[in-house]
Amino acid sequence: MRIVEITRERFQDWLRMRRELYGRLDPQFHEAEMELIFSSTQATCFLGLGESGAAVAMLEVSLRNFVDGCLGGPVGYVEGIYVIPEQRKRDYGRELAQFAANWFRSKGCRDMAADAELTNLEAQDFLRKVGFEETYRVIEYKRSLDRS
Repeated sequence: MRIVEITRERFQDWLRMRRELYGRLDPQFHEAEMELIFSSTQATCFLGLGESGAAVAMLEVSLRNFVDGCLGGPVGYVEGIYVIPEQRKRDYGRELAQFAANWFRSKGCRDMAADAELTNLEAQDFLRKVGFEETYRVIEYKRSLDRS
């Protein structure tokens, strides 16, 4: 697999995989978040390309100042990692995790972190297999603030 940083020409591949990974999100939210990631200096997406050049995996990463369980920043954060079902069991996920670790090191990070939903046991198992250790279990909350 060849790993390349996202380009606007590959947005449809990225969107297809995001919809699979984050199925419950509104389509407009995907597009808005993709634009934010694409224009950010603190986040990006990489695509894994198979032998034919088709996108078979994606890796969304960011640099965060603070992450529970980590001392100081920047902390590399795996925001999302996905391999299309027919390409699984080829160690592509492990390859993406190692790619992320190397990318984070190049950005001055000493730790990397990730999360998984409490009910997503497959993701939790994957993260343990690629070297992550569980730090906390939480339920996140959000409150939107008026702009007035």
